[in-house]
Amino acid sequence: MIRKAFLLLIATLPFLTIQAQTQDTFVSSNLKGLADKMNRHNVLNTVEIGANIGTTGLGLEIATPVTDWVKVRAGVDFMPEFKIPMHFGMESFTDGAINNKFDRIQEMMYNLTGFNIDKEVKMESKPTMTTFRCLIDVYPFKQNRHWHLTAGFFVGGSSMGTSINALSEMPSLLALNMYDRMYKRVSSEDYLESVIDEPIYGDIYLDPEIALEFQEKVLSMGELGIHVGDHKDGTPYLMLPDKDGTVRAKAKVHRFRPYVGFGYGGALSSDGKWQASFDAGVQFWGGVPEVTTHDGTVLNDLINLRGKLKDYMGFMKCLPVYPSIAFRISYRF
Repeated sequence: MIRKAFLLLIATLPFLTIQAQTQDTFVSSNLKGLADKMNRHNVLNTVEIGANIGTTGLGLEIATPVTDWVKVRAGVDFMPEFKIPMHFGMESFTDGAINNKFDRIQEMMYNLTGFNIDKEVKMESKPTMTTFRCLIDVYPFKQNRHWHLTAGFFVGGSSMGTSINALSEMPSLLALNMYDRMYKRVSSEDYLESVIDEPIYGDIYLDPEIALEFQEKVLSMGELGIHVGDHKDGTPYLMLPDKDGTVRAKAKVHRFRPYVGFGYGGALSSDGKWQASFDAGVQFWGGVPEVTTHDGTVLNDLINLRGKLKDYMGFMKCLPVYPSIAFRISYRF
């Protein structure tokens, strides 16, 4: 029986070989036909590697056509670091009203600590935008392959910019923190009892009259803070340093940002490998960016903002969308 099976296998082997060759020829022919058809219609037949510069920063991207009238692009953009200086004034206030006693507080803190509180605090703002994008270009004009319409999305971190005090302001902010802590202490209800009943060092107690005189002096000068703006009820918002001695703010937008726009492009070289294009559109970042300080105050809710912050916030309120303009150069493989 084994011999018969072996002879049958030998007899059918040529037929199986011919059938396999026929199937290979059929598959190869179909693949070649598909490849020719994709080439005729510009489907995934080229890859473009490009670099761009624009309002989203510097970027790199890769692109390929998916039909003879649609191209898909994907890339990443990042904003180079640069700093925008801002200045805010120190103000003293009592019962929610400015009392103009900063000079007295400044003199007292210098005599007590040796640190000088500056009249102005310098802050530095910088963009923190890094985004990934996926875009689809549609070429609607059959006889004009230069113009295209674009839709897609950008996605990245929620932070679009941060502000923090300049390093040179740290001694001044340290003195401000000291005064703020001292003011809270002397304004507490148990201040006099605590300084009278508890020694300030060893068995040395503070004279009650001196403690009372110091309390009245500090309370008369009022609180101290960085006057950023006013609340809607007219009371000033005075920012105080965080526990680490810094003052900070962050501007936030939605992570996912749909995009629509248009563009124009064409070949730079005679062989068409080098391409140049221009894109213009808008990112929908979910409304006006929200700017929040380290203590949780939303600056969008304030009025009478100080200095350049007023200009920046006014500019952002006029832009519920982010204009994206970019110039791109690419090489086609």
